[in-house]
Amino acid sequence: MNSFSQAGLKKLREFKLSGIARTIDVRLTAATADNLSHSEFLELLLEDEVNQRSDNKRKRLYGGAHLPYEKGIEDFDFTFQPSVKKAEILELATGNFITKHENILFIGQPGTGKTHLSVALGLKALGYGYTVLFTSVAEMITTLEQSRADLSYHKKIQLYTKPDLLILDELGYKTMAESTVEDFFEIVSRRYEKGSIIITSNRDFGEWDKIFIDKTLTGAILDRLVHHCHITTIKGESYRVQHRNQKS
Repeated sequence: MNSFSQAGLKKLREFKLSGIARTIDVRLTAATADNLSHSEFLELLLEDEVNQRSDNKRKRLYGGAHLPYEKGIEDFDFTFQPSVKKAEILELATGNFITKHENILFIGQPGTGKTHLSVALGLKALGYGYTVLFTSVAEMITTLEQSRADLSYHKKIQLYTKPDLLILDELGYKTMAESTVEDFFEIVSRRYEKGSIIITSNRDFGEWDKIFIDKTLTGAILDRLVHHCHITTIKGESYRVQHRNQKS
């Protein structure tokens, strides 16, 4: 079996050609056995490098998204939630809303599939090569509050403004203090017409002033979110309640 020198492997790794370094011994053996030309041998090595980089990128994207689980659109029961139009969700799944920097709001009671749909669209976006970040609203607000204490606020703001798609889960479960409302507005404002947001909420728009308290900021937040927005209100029952009833 042919083998590449350790010095050569070291050079490949220095040049960040890990895909070639991983397969070069196998390719050398195959090249000898199959009498490959230099160009054929080189093409195989380059293909290995491309595949390795593509795989590494996928791992980085999926790892950085922090999705709570992986559930696709095919796993969503549209017959149980007829208020959710399958054709509209499939259109969103094309990712065009991200290209246009549009937002999505899923509004409905707990257990109706809001998070599932947001995760499913996040998975589609990752498949297209977009950067995605999933977080609960409470976790984001806590992170930003803590960042003021350790002087990393601006760095943390970038964490939530940089991804192509930001998914904010569970808006409305807690009322925000004045400072946290300002933080939320900062994120929405910076992403306005620059990056897409998906928000899930258990409260209709008419109740959002109970979340944000400050009516002026509530209006400013809503104005930026709904200007370019797809809104889906889920009026069905909870999957979890149905599941419990079936078990009992």
